[in-house]
Amino acid sequence: MQNKITSLFKIEYPIIQAGMVWNSGWKLASACSNSGILGLIGAGSMYPEVLREHIQKCKKATDKPFGVNVPMLYPNIQEIMHIIVEEDVKIVFTSAGNPKTWTSWLKEQGVTVVHVVSSLKFALKAQEAGVDAIVAEGFEAGGHNGRDETTTLTLIPMVKEHIKIPLIAAGGIATGNAMLAAMVLGADGVQVGSRFVASEESSAHEAFKKAV
Repeated sequence: MQNKITSLFKIEYPIIQAGMVWNSGWKLASACSNSGILGLIGAGSMYPEVLREHIQKCKKATDKPFGVNVPMLYPNIQEIMHIIVEEDVKIVFTSAGNPKTWTSWLKEQGVTVVHVVSSLKFALKAQEAGVDAIVAEGFEAGGHNGRDETTTLTLIPMVKEHIKIPLIAAGGIATGNAMLAAMVLGADGVQVGSRFVASEESSAHEAFKKAV
């Protein structure tokens, strides 16, 4: 059964594997996409040409949709965005920056744009900037947490009430029960990180996987 997220990304299940810096290369992204969810390559720790190599390998490993997560505070952002478009990646998740900077340009190139936010204020700004969906990430999440320290179960209904575009919940979601809770509160899908860090295909260190 399709919902807003499965329709938007043309995937089977409304689950997104988070783009987690050095933990999510092409192996994890392609394995996730092949299983019917959306895999993301984490561009944050990659030099531009390394990212290109991961995209090319991912394309060979899956014929399903996958995307790239781009933290916008990185210095070679321009080069990274152009590589994504040159390599014909159709889904980009942006974070840690102003969504206005790249959203229009990416959408002109036929890319679906999702922005990660930690508060209602930033969710509204992202919607105004024209993104296709929002990831509302509670303070339980890894990565760039919001200053407000708003937890996932508080953030999701708050954002849902004020936005019209599809909403993805993130932060502390690692089970089917947690996914159900997020969706009851108004999320159309979930983004999961730590659960995938511990997987065989993740490029995280074995000791880190065991700790998780």
